Amino acid sequence: MPRARSVYDYDLIVIGSGSGGGVAAHIVNRKGKKVAIVEDDTIGGECPNYGCVPTKALLQAAEVYEEAKEGKKFGVRAPTVSFNMTSIKKWKDLAVYRTGTSIGDKAYEAEGIHVIKGRAHFVGKHEISVGRKRYTAAKFLVATGNRNFVPPIPGLEDAGYITHREAIELTRLPKSLFVIGGGAIGCEFAQFFSALGSKVHIAERSPRLLSKEDAEIGASVATVFGDRYNISVYTGASVTKVGKAGNKKVVHVDDGNTTHVIKVDEVLLAAGMLANVDLGLENAGVKYTPRNIIVNNEMRTTAKHVWAAGDVAGPYMFTHMATYQSRLAAHNMFHRTKVVARYHAVPRCVFVFPEIASAGLTEAEAREKYKDIKIGLAPISIIGRSNTSDERTGFVKVMATAKGRIIGASIIAPRAGEMIHELTLAINVGLKAEDVAATIHAFPTWSEAVRIACAKIE
Repeated sequence: MPRARSVYDYDLIVIGSGSGGGVAAHIVNRKGKKVAIVEDDTIGGECPNYGCVPTKALLQAAEVYEEAKEGKKFGVRAPTVSFNMTSIKKWKDLAVYRTGTSIGDKAYEAEGIHVIKGRAHFVGKHEISVGRKRYTAAKFLVATGNRNFVPPIPGLEDAGYITHREAIELTRLPKSLFVIGGGAIGCEFAQFFSALGSKVHIAERSPRLLSKEDAEIGASVATVFGDRYNISVYTGASVTKVGKAGNKKVVHVDDGNTTHVIKVDEVLLAAGMLANVDLGLENAGVKYTPRNIIVNNEMRTTAKHVWAAGDVAGPYMFTHMATYQSRLAAHNMFHRTKVVARYHAVPRCVFVFPEIASAGLTEAEAREKYKDIKIGLAPISIIGRSNTSDERTGFVKVMATAKGRIIGASIIAPRAGEMIHELTLAINVGLKAEDVAATIHAFPTWSEAVRIACAKIE
């Protein structure tokens, strides 16, 4: 039976081809709906092109370089270990190429999804313009991601800086680097460049690095940065101005006690992100702030025919969160029975070495929400894998209610990103610490520390 002709060009127009938009486009297209996707940047969005994939490929190269240099303690001799930045970039480019984003538009078109290149702007509730053309749709999904926040630091624009997008393209290692911002992006790049030999400084306005995570996490990272990598860490600090002195950039940092004046070759800006909301949303009846589009727990905006997902919606800026929200939006657009977003068990990872991973509540959040909590803490130095790997830095920390139900976890360990999912599942389905502690864990694995931490909660 032929489909009834719509008064609109499309059943759904998706604005943004990253995980927040692309997942929904595929799902809705498979339902037999007519779908278009609009992209004004690179198909695939931030993660595979400029974010997760290239940065993790670079960090892998740095980790291999470090391990090769330290091989002699395991009896492996490699006296002439070196690296080449151009070759490292080629490896990064290969990792990006293998994601398939370079032929992403062809993949969409092959499925019958119309790809529209250009910047979308709402000109009415059901109409957008892209360039000189206009398109209409019954429903819209906005997944436009975010962009770097540029703080109003005197002299910063004149002195110049790079962001993560430029950093992943470098073919010459800066001898010295100042990183503005101690969140995940700032910490990952600080460690990458330091591991290869740059003298790195990093400043964070909050009292600790990775301020959204447990206090012990930030303290451990700062210790690793200082002791193992000779990174100068300034916390509770503000960059007050940036100047130029010949080929150098001069950064002024006030930590509350002293103003430090530091000359570096390059400044890397990682001071946070702002949502890409400059697309005429008000013309569609969509409310937003500079930080996000306002959505309900169904991913619906204040306009009943418009949904939003991914970084532009928040509250987390992760690819796996964008994918999750995109699936919810795709379902809720065309089903009477709605599925609501639940954020109580979201895994969060930072790919420094050793890795950092968390899920659920931090200790501070748990104490604020619950009258009584229990904490189990296991240093990784007590487990067998720590001995055989000669890696002593790290711990597993588990938070539980007074009755033992797991509500949060934080890990710093060489494979924390893999270890966290056992605890994420426990938080998601409401397991008790004793359930995890009673489960046999293989020896010798890093995950033994998870069992031990849970066993310490009585």
